[in-house]
Amino acid sequence: MDFFKAKLVTSLLAFGLIMGALVGALLYYQFPQYYPHWYEGILLFFLILESLILVYVESASRKVTQRQMLNTYMLTKVVKIFAALIFIGAYVAIVKEDKKSFILVFMIFYLLFLAMESFLFLKIEKRLKNKQRFE
Repeated sequence: MDFFKAKLVTSLLAFGLIMGALVGALLYYQFPQYYPHWYEGILLFFLILESLILVYVESASRKVTQRQMLNTYMLTKVVKIFAALIFIGAYVAIVKEDKKSFILVFMIFYLLFLAMESFLFLKIEKRLKNKQRFE
């Protein structure tokens, strides 16, 4: 793993852990009725999924043209949505309690990680443009 990829993944993990701690503390102390039993599972799901997506996109950015990157981005969005639906479906089928709070917290993390993912994809795009300019 090169320095740029490691920096991206480290930024994502730091963001995820900090946001996870802040949202967790807010829910646990201020809104305990919305704190789901699988809170840590939701956070772990997004940390792993987003790290894998980020590594894939960064690796693909080295091999494909800028036009093909759009397909890569769209593919990652579809994979993320399907993985989210499977994860929510598994929770609803297995646990069957606190469904609303689970989905609420899940959507909060989905939006937070979507914002961070967009920011990191922008960094990858800037790097790709700079790389093409010097070639």
